Amino acid sequence: MILYLTVTSCNRQVEVKIADNEYYVCSMDPQVMEKQPGPCPICKMPLAKITIDPTQMNVIKLNAQQIKLAGIKTEKASISNIGKETILSGTFNINQNHTSQISSKIDGRIERLYHKITGEEIGEGEPVFDLYSRELLLTEEEFLTNLDKPNGGIAENMVQASKNKLRLWGLTETQISNLEKNKEAKITNTIFSKTSGTIIEIPVREGDFVKEGTRIYKLADLKKLWVEAQVYSTEIELLREGTSVEIIPESMPEEVMDGKISFSNPGFQNESKILLARIEVNNIQKKFKPGMEARIIHQTKEKKALVLPSDAVIRSGKHSQVWIQTQKGSFEVRMVETGIENNDKIEIVSGVTEGDDVVVKGAYLINSEYIFRKGMMPMGDMKM
Repeated sequence: MILYLTVTSCNRQVEVKIADNEYYVCSMDPQVMEKQPGPCPICKMPLAKITIDPTQMNVIKLNAQQIKLAGIKTEKASISNIGKETILSGTFNINQNHTSQISSKIDGRIERLYHKITGEEIGEGEPVFDLYSRELLLTEEEFLTNLDKPNGGIAENMVQASKNKLRLWGLTETQISNLEKNKEAKITNTIFSKTSGTIIEIPVREGDFVKEGTRIYKLADLKKLWVEAQVYSTEIELLREGTSVEIIPESMPEEVMDGKISFSNPGFQNESKILLARIEVNNIQKKFKPGMEARIIHQTKEKKALVLPSDAVIRSGKHSQVWIQTQKGSFEVRMVETGIENNDKIEIVSGVTEGDDVVVKGAYLINSEYIFRKGMMPMGDMKM
């Protein structure tokens, strides 16, 4: 078949005959292939005319030495199990369901903080701060006064009422017993923790005046953490609560954990296209710290399919292709349609049949050699 092009020059029309196997290509950009002369649309250099043998258009031959140097290996295309694998970025964070705080239960002034550094541990029953409170001092004196009154129903009620106030405002039974024994009100009182955890916030300093309810320490139980995963809107199906995932800490890849999504945020984060999913994980030994990064792997149910190693497929723009060894030393390129993919395998929907001898190592080197020899990209079954 001959293609006729009409070229106008100096008011004369000249017909240029272009055979079906003739193309114009760019030596700088091999992907450019035209059926007419002119400049390259990318680099603007003149296109060069080449003739292609249709029987060898998608084929390249290599000798044994070239195959050995390129490290080319092939495998038979076969049917096996494959599931789609999605890898999400995540971060270990404090589980807000397991936080607590130590607050002042009465107005006063902080005379001493027993912990001044975030990250320190506070145990239940430990002293946490010393407090001067005029109201607490007056209640202690009231308690001692009531103790000195003659025994009777009213006096006992007044003693009990004063004792309840002291309990309410943070004194322990031991402190109240010592007050009753020593008969001396204390100007400052030590407040003991009724919870335990790791300090994540200290909003006050020594000498600060505090009101009833003022937070002195915020604590977190780091034995249970969240892994917060960033999920793009295109992967929204992964956000279903109860979905099983695998968690791999970046700094401890050997510590692989299984988890389930316990919460999915209904809204986008900061006007971005990212949604947030949380997975609750156990951290009994406290190996993992808030802020550590992790990979979250979600895998769909496996299915039977024609599967190749991911490295066998060469992706070029919107197209994918593989090299098939048709006979010893002879390789043919084929366009393929791909399906689901995981970390190291990819489903082939069309273009390859079971039993084909597919190049699984060295495919990119064969591709480069083809371009070097023929000055164009391999076309496979692509429609030009």
